[in-house]
Amino acid sequence: MTPTPKGQELATIDQGLTSSEVLQYLADPDSVQIELFVQDPDEVRKSIDAKQLSATSLDDLLGESAVISGKNHVGKPFQLRSVAFRQSDFDSEGLPFYAVFDAVDYDGTVQTISCGARSVVQKAAIMESRGWLPAWVKITEGKLTEAGYRPLDLAAAPAPF
Repeated sequence: MTPTPKGQELATIDQGLTSSEVLQYLADPDSVQIELFVQDPDEVRKSIDAKQLSATSLDDLLGESAVISGKNHVGKPFQLRSVAFRQSDFDSEGLPFYAVFDAVDYDGTVQTISCGARSVVQKAAIMESRGWLPAWVKITEGKLTEAGYRPLDLAAAPAPF
């Protein structure tokens, strides 16, 4: 992050937010100015190449490439291996970023799971920043709120062995 003229710190999502920056924003949104950029296609390609070149197994390399929404993965245990943060497409509500999980299910299937729920984002950022990954977790769903939402959370899940 780079100091801005207002004394705030500037975090740019195109360069990737760190878990520490996410936690700082969640603690005090006014302390961090989030600047959103459209990613350069060459940088996206480099990121994809790096992920493929760092594969440690056939599943890592050839695993499902579709991103699974966290709300469609409620109650399904997975090993959270790493987390990244991406720019949100929602301008009017929620956080300006969401979490993208590199995950593996009980069957060993590599998955990419995304979630923008504040509690899930915050817990994943804490886990990553404190070195608690990989960890077995699951996304849980709370009771229906008066506004008609079911809040999502991140909870511990038993390891498969």
